[in-house]
Amino acid sequence: MTTEIEISGAVFKCKTDEDIFYQRLSEVKGIEKIITNDSRQLVSVSNINKNQAISDIVAICDMWHATMDTK
Repeated sequence: MTTEIEISGAVFKCKTDEDIFYQRLSEVKGIEKIITNDSRQLVSVSNINKNQAISDIVAICDMWHATMDTK
């Protein structure tokens, strides 16, 4: 079972900044899949590590001034 999270509105200063954003997301334990659609990221999180993963994603969103919505 997974939880779906939609991230939107991330602000990137340059291509390197965007690359770091995706690298940080890819390092979050429990993320099973990341799909980018326009300026949104759809993230699937395993329920096994859900609480820590959501906490980590919130921290990443805060750094890039993004919002997230749990589906």
